[in-house]
Amino acid sequence: MATKPLHPYYPLSVVLPHYKPPTMKMGTILTLFFTSVFILLEVSYMLISRSRTHTGSRPPFARRLLFLWFVACGFIHLVVEGYFAYNNKEIAGQTHVLAELWKEYALSDSRYMTSDPFVVIMESITAVLWGTGSFFTAYAIYRDHPIRHILQFLISTGQLYGDILYYLTTLIEGAPHCSTDPFHFWFYFVFLNAFWIVIPAGVMAASGKAMYRALKKERGWKEEDERVVEVSEEEIRELEKVINERKKKI
Repeated sequence: MATKPLHPYYPLSVVLPHYKPPTMKMGTILTLFFTSVFILLEVSYMLISRSRTHTGSRPPFARRLLFLWFVACGFIHLVVEGYFAYNNKEIAGQTHVLAELWKEYALSDSRYMTSDPFVVIMESITAVLWGTGSFFTAYAIYRDHPIRHILQFLISTGQLYGDILYYLTTLIEGAPHCSTDPFHFWFYFVFLNAFWIVIPAGVMAASGKAMYRALKKERGWKEEDERVVEVSEEEIRELEKVINERKKKI
């Protein structure tokens, strides 16, 4: 007679002595999470739509979306992932709504129930650096401050690097921490995390291009100044030559 698993996480041999089954249904957990994010984005969109660029005009639609992205990142990194980083040792036995959210997500990656060292360190860095950094970046976008491109590039680099490591550290083993349900693997693990691959890569490309143009423009100004100086010196030498020739004639 087969023994009933003590928890739903893979591999089933994982020991979770403090595990308590979720008290909320999957639909309820996901609804609460996505509704919270939607309300946050709705308020943020109204806020950025009332801001002004350095030229006095309304921010373009692409910049508004960028503002929403970093606000959402700040919330998810600092609040959701920060909760895990702080409570990782007890989260399997907690019933808080954020603990319930992590129990649901852990069906795609049981490392979140076992305090896996890599995941704990990665999520701690993400919460502290990329969480607070995302809010600073959102503020810089709101103020249309030129430093925003540096912050956007730095935060996106950290997100992309961390997400790639997160994927590879389990995929290289054949994803043994994910349940056999395709929904958990393809939606939770692959799809939801892919946002932090695709969007940061695009942001890095856009911000890198903006910084390159700024440096090129500044260098172009210097080259123009140098060219003018060189022309002026050449004209002086020609003038001196003419003067010397006239002196010889006299």
